[in-house]
Amino acid sequence: MSEKVKVNFIDWENIRFNDGYLDFFYNYLLEKEIPMTAFDLAKAVVAEEIRKKKNEVSLQEKSLGRVYRPNEEYKIGETIVFPLLENQKGVAKDLRAGVNPDILSFSVTTFEMEDGVLRQFASRLFEHKLNEYDYSGLSQNEDLDPEKVYKRYGRKIARQIHEFLSASDGLVSIANYWFPQALLTEINPGYLNLAEAVLEMEEGKPVATANILSMIEYPLDSNDKLTEFSFNYALQKDDRFDEVGPTGTILWALTLLEPEDVRKKPLTLQYHTPQNLKISVDERELLDDILIHDELDLEFADFSVESPDSFDICINYPHWKAGTLPFIHQVDAIFPVALETKRVTFMFLDQKTNSTFPGWLVIPGKYVSGLKTWYRQNNVMPGSVIRLSKGETSETVLVSLIPPRASKDWVRTALFDSKGRLFFETRQQTISTEFDERMSIHVENSPQLDVVWEQYNKAEGNVNRLMEIVFKDLARATPQGIVHFQEIYAALNMMRRMPPSALLALLGQNDQIVQLDNLYFKFKTEDISEEAY
Repeated sequence: MSEKVKVNFIDWENIRFNDGYLDFFYNYLLEKEIPMTAFDLAKAVVAEEIRKKKNEVSLQEKSLGRVYRPNEEYKIGETIVFPLLENQKGVAKDLRAGVNPDILSFSVTTFEMEDGVLRQFASRLFEHKLNEYDYSGLSQNEDLDPEKVYKRYGRKIARQIHEFLSASDGLVSIANYWFPQALLTEINPGYLNLAEAVLEMEEGKPVATANILSMIEYPLDSNDKLTEFSFNYALQKDDRFDEVGPTGTILWALTLLEPEDVRKKPLTLQYHTPQNLKISVDERELLDDILIHDELDLEFADFSVESPDSFDICINYPHWKAGTLPFIHQVDAIFPVALETKRVTFMFLDQKTNSTFPGWLVIPGKYVSGLKTWYRQNNVMPGSVIRLSKGETSETVLVSLIPPRASKDWVRTALFDSKGRLFFETRQQTISTEFDERMSIHVENSPQLDVVWEQYNKAEGNVNRLMEIVFKDLARATPQGIVHFQEIYAALNMMRRMPPSALLALLGQNDQIVQLDNLYFKFKTEDISEEAY
């Protein structure tokens, strides 16, 4: 049987980086003479893997022998490989002039094939598609098309490169730009003090490195990109400075001048896991079809679902109070990304007024800050649904209200009795945007809620007892005493931070509570003591 060229597909999902690739990155950066991002290096990796694969196939072809091409001339007794005949080999036995009125001059070579059959093939024929034909099929393989491969796998490869280089020596990074540390310029500490003064004058507004260098009159050489990178690296090592730009953009701010809710997670977003709480993944799947957007349940998120360019997000009380949004996987494509930076600044654009205001993506905390004033100005309440959309640039996120069915509606309202106890009552309220009926709670007294929150959002608090009391108050509103899970979640999260999966586990472990169909619950008995909380 004839040998065949074996073309094994490149496993782009699982590229493995080793010391050999470290040398490749080092030499590639030296050749380009400028710092490059992991995305730039990912493109280089794609090109390198394809080059190696093509070389591998080419060597295999050469090992089989000389390949048939119509434009070549063959000698009697010479063995030729015919790829389109399953790599059969043929020995040239005879050579004669070709006869065809449409072709000026060509030859015909007779070959004796491996199966003993004599076959004739054109030779010295200079215009024929087989002269340039890709016998290996590489040109038709999309997995070897650099642009298509990078579009599909580039982001994942870039993240793998980032992880690999972060664990390696020799190359340093700032804002995902990489370069050999040995070639960086030493920065005088005096220039860093001048940079601090420049950022102080900007009163917290992030500034690009080139602008800082211009304002402090830093001497530049012929390689200004390398100078910027060296200065960026010096700023990164200094705790006074924080790099807050999205991937591909380097912006600097003074850490102490960043908003407090960016430097420190807001109180209402802090979560204390109850002891002895076991969360079942199977139970958590029951929550997939209800409208709860909570960053604390990221471990259960389906990341295979593509992030859209626009998303309607429901705001719970903890985020409403903090003026934030949960950073969930459905909004990944809407907000700016960063591989290294912990905090990213951008601009919100109100689509109704066309006004802009600053926002911050706090990646470790999984929340987006900057909406407190916008919430209050637009009468957004807990349970409201607002629309987020991708802006024209990566530094802009569009935010808008969704026109409601009516300007007023009956909404669950949080009130306090004469003893300072929180209870819920349905009242008519002004509505500014679409809302979820089960999640919505109009807030009458936010400062008094702050006292309740500080009292009950503690690790040692009796969250099960608090949940029972909230459940009882909600159950009064229905003759059967049946309450939906979303209602319990929304109400409990006005007093204590509790993600959906943990709350579902808490309900399942309570012997006094019965779970009905479609995530409805009720108490086995109505004998629940009136205990103030």
